[in-house]
Amino acid sequence: MACDAVKSAGSPKLANAAEVLQLYTELMKLDPPHNQYYKDEYSLVFLKQVTSSKESLLKYCWQYKESNPSNITDCLCLRLNNLSLSRIGSLERLLWVQSLDLSHNQLHSIEGLEALQLLSCLNLSHNKLSSFTALDPLRFLKSSLKVLDISYNEIGANIVDTRRYLCSSPMSHTLVYDTKFDEFAYGDAKSVNFWDAYSIFGCLNLMQLDIVGNVAVDERFVQFLVILMHGLKWLDGEELH
Repeated sequence: MACDAVKSAGSPKLANAAEVLQLYTELMKLDPPHNQYYKDEYSLVFLKQVTSSKESLLKYCWQYKESNPSNITDCLCLRLNNLSLSRIGSLERLLWVQSLDLSHNQLHSIEGLEALQLLSCLNLSHNKLSSFTALDPLRFLKSSLKVLDISYNEIGANIVDTRRYLCSSPMSHTLVYDTKFDEFAYGDAKSVNFWDAYSIFGCLNLMQLDIVGNVAVDERFVQFLVILMHGLKWLDGEELH
């Protein structure tokens, strides 16, 4: 009942949020097989609580300049790191955010970020993102996103990404690096599958990218990114020439 009150349409009765969070914490221990479900629900309620008022949200905001903001939107950076978040959900109260730090959480999905059309800097390092398809919401931020950190996730750790088979047949194509022409092209000999990455990074206009610490990242993949992303200036902390 407390959970229904928090998730009800209109103004949520967040007086019950603390009770709901405590219940989910207990259920994680009592019902291990459904631990991930309770963890996801906990994250959604917690974020709703954090974004419920200016006072609660200001605790997680950071300004580039020292001043006392008269408007919440003057706080350009929102730090939601180290909160054990596994899901994001709806972010309708955060449409003003330009810089967002979600590092050191347990995110396996970033659905909801596509709503932040002003977002230019995003830190997703040290999470549990397991595939490039998990980054799909970023394609909707191609006009704003300039800095992205997805280092030290689990991209490539799972051999099979079941979500790719929900896509049309082109997603099963492979890309081959041709050293003679210094470019990647379709092919079938000694191929390396970069199509998932291409579908994401090919849409973005990044200037800075950190991707080290993922299983899928090796020398060939780095070469692929450098060739694909012409506007990229910094990669894993090193300036590109």
